[in-house]
Amino acid sequence: MDLGFGASNQKVGNAAANMMLQTAQAQEQAIVDEMAAYDALLEDDDALELLRQKRLQQMKQEAKNRQKWRAQGHGEYTELAGSDVNREFFEASKESNRLVVHFYRPETPLCDHFHAALAKLATTHLETRFLKINVGGCDQSSGGAASYLVEKLGIIVMPTLIIVKDRKVVHHIRGCDELGDNPEFSTNALEYVLGIHDGVHHNPDDEIPPELLHVQGVNAIRIRGASRKNNNNSSGNIRDGVSSGSYHQEDFD
Repeated sequence: MDLGFGASNQKVGNAAANMMLQTAQAQEQAIVDEMAAYDALLEDDDALELLRQKRLQQMKQEAKNRQKWRAQGHGEYTELAGSDVNREFFEASKESNRLVVHFYRPETPLCDHFHAALAKLATTHLETRFLKINVGGCDQSSGGAASYLVEKLGIIVMPTLIIVKDRKVVHHIRGCDELGDNPEFSTNALEYVLGIHDGVHHNPDDEIPPELLHVQGVNAIRIRGASRKNNNNSSGNIRDGVSSGSYHQEDFD
């Protein structure tokens, strides 16, 4: 078989051809083996019943989880706006294992885009409770209902999303710097970024949304799921804009 290597390199060509043939045969055999395993399963009533029972238990557990999550307020994008926002936040972190909380300012246009995307994700990711907190009036000079949280969690840029897992803040998403610096980011892009930071269930095999492929520097590392060291920085006034700042980890026990 001549692969175009020339007469002097025919041995190399033959070796390459043999390797390609062996690879194809191995792949074909793997498919045959997988089909045989399925055939054996279908012929084995006990194994098939065991598989059915296992799947039934999984479905029952999933239904139980959905019922529990909905009772805790999952499935909706809810505002914490009572007389004691701080207590509401801490109670929510006790009840739900996973939270995504949007700290927003009403007059910031980018916050409206986050509202729309988070409202959609709340209905499709019942495993996470989605909340929003208005930081209007929370500058250090004036105080406000959520002033304690703003200072405690280092909320500096509007908007900021925090991801809470098992009562610990595991990541901040500040502005849209992790979303390709695109104020018109897609819901899919936000879902992907939340997923790699464990804010929602994430399939590691999911492809990076095209709009995030050009992200450079530290945010590119974040998008690829790399962990970063904590670098606490809770000082400063709340401001609008974009910041690539580091994240904090606070334990609410």
